[in-house]
Amino acid sequence: MALVLVAAMQITLAGCAVEWKRDHPLYCGMQEKTWIRDTLYFGLSIPGGGQVTDADWKRFETEIIGGAFPQGFTVIDAHGAWRGANGETTAEATRIVIVTHADDAAAESAVRDTAERYRTMYKQEAVMRERDAVCLSF
Repeated sequence: MALVLVAAMQITLAGCAVEWKRDHPLYCGMQEKTWIRDTLYFGLSIPGGGQVTDADWKRFETEIIGGAFPQGFTVIDAHGAWRGANGETTAEATRIVIVTHADDAAAESAVRDTAERYRTMYKQEAVMRERDAVCLSF
């Protein structure tokens, strides 16, 4: 009788695809890694006048972003608007940088340092940051 039950269970389950999930809020698959995705928004207008030029951006991208995230990143050209501390809304060209990384102190420091260096170099009031946990597969 026990053999019949085992056989019946095997037949029943044979057609079912079972994917085990890790015990965490994202329910990433076993073949996936849980990492962090940071999205940074860099406005190209310089307060008081002027723009971050394409050459300025390329240098920042190569030296600062590339140095901080040698494993890779994505840059998207965009246009946006935001309200500054003075209450005025500014529409401007924007560069969005997306980087995925391990959830560790070194990566956190790299993200914060990248944003701070841009703020300092181009007199920016802010660099907006979005931070999400994501499931990655390679």
